[in-house]
Amino acid sequence: MTSNAFNLYSQLPVCLQNLACSLAGLKIKRDRYDRTFHDSLKSLCESEWLTLAELQAYQDRQVARVIKHAYDTVPYYRRVMDENRLIPSDITKTADLVQLPLLSKDMVREYGDQLLSNSVPKKQMVEGHTGGTTGKALQLFADKGTQPRQWAVWWRHRRRFGLDINDDFIVFAGRNVIPLSNMNPPFWRRNIPMHQTYVSIHHMTKQNMPALLDYLQKRKVKYYSGYPSAVYLVAKYMLDNGITLPNPPDVTVLGAETLLPHQRRAMKEAFGGRITDQYGASEQCGNISECEHGNYHVDMEFGHIEFLPLKEDIPNVRRIVCTGFWNDAMPLIRYETGDLATISSENFTCPCGRKSPVVEKIDGRIESYIITPDGRQAGRLDFIFKDSWFIEEAQFIQENISSVKVKVVRSPEFKDEHEKKLLSDLRNYLGDVIQFEIEYVDAIPRTANGKFRQIISTVSSNRAN
Repeated sequence: MTSNAFNLYSQLPVCLQNLACSLAGLKIKRDRYDRTFHDSLKSLCESEWLTLAELQAYQDRQVARVIKHAYDTVPYYRRVMDENRLIPSDITKTADLVQLPLLSKDMVREYGDQLLSNSVPKKQMVEGHTGGTTGKALQLFADKGTQPRQWAVWWRHRRRFGLDINDDFIVFAGRNVIPLSNMNPPFWRRNIPMHQTYVSIHHMTKQNMPALLDYLQKRKVKYYSGYPSAVYLVAKYMLDNGITLPNPPDVTVLGAETLLPHQRRAMKEAFGGRITDQYGASEQCGNISECEHGNYHVDMEFGHIEFLPLKEDIPNVRRIVCTGFWNDAMPLIRYETGDLATISSENFTCPCGRKSPVVEKIDGRIESYIITPDGRQAGRLDFIFKDSWFIEEAQFIQENISSVKVKVVRSPEFKDEHEKKLLSDLRNYLGDVIQFEIEYVDAIPRTANGKFRQIISTVSSNRAN
């Protein structure tokens, strides 16, 4: 939506804003859930039960196709392969991809149009972008079939938990569907064609939570979806205030951020039902989704994922590097997502029966690590929430190697001894080699698209390579 259109939208009464959201929903539904989507979903629901050998053979065929397409039609890959004295017949399976260099986000920004296929007219491409966690915009393009195929992968995940496209749901995310100048309820808008109620996380302040919970208690929907940090705010408010839902959701579907253990526990206690998570990216080249047993499976049909070592002293934490199969307009080959995962044992067999590789957990961004002066690297500092019910949220900011600022949103019960416990826990985990400065705040700012970052470290982003 352009700024002029949003300004006009902002002046409308709520009923007409709901109408505008529903009209936009008609177009989104048509573009997202077209024949490509339905055909892809049917195929994916069959292929998830293939043997590992069959899935690997499929990936090899896709790699050979993508490489030939890229060499023939994408200037960047033609140049890189020529410089490395490679031709398409040299790269016909996933194991051959290591002959090509990695592709970083900065390289995507630098080479821009050279990464676009000349076989797909620009007017037939769909433009998108991702701000990521660094704040630097990344311009992306896809052919029109890419988004429906990605949504087919996401809906395969949801169907594992008994969900259907026509189910009513509430989503907690960061689109500006409600003007920030409007701080009076309702903080949600309806998209009738897609059975969606959209809750703006930019409005989920302490002052607004009573009105939001009053609304949620009146609604009966099949599932919730959204950013883990946003849904967690709802769950924790309920638990802190002894609130229950007459009709809780059957399932809570999460994504777009790292789901932390304390967040999952709070949602399970507050809502009941099933809590499930999936990993994806705006670049549309890799996906990992949970099964019914809570294990993260690589969606091998969507793209090939390499799990490359991060550091020798933490061998199980790997960088996620993706080669996408379905975007011929802007194929991304050996793309460094900047995300990390902890891999599982090679011998692990999931009781769900799917044979695709299993990832133990999604760890977040490479820059989401604290670096200590003695060289240790620490991420996922959610341990502080395990018994710390007196903390609403916390964020760690590291701008130099010797100190970390800890922003803390206190619960009403917070006392001086709780600060001492927090500092003691941090020193027990990170040692005395690093200094901590605690700053108490009313709220922790989200990124422009509404995402929460637990760790912001310019030190780790410079040292993680």
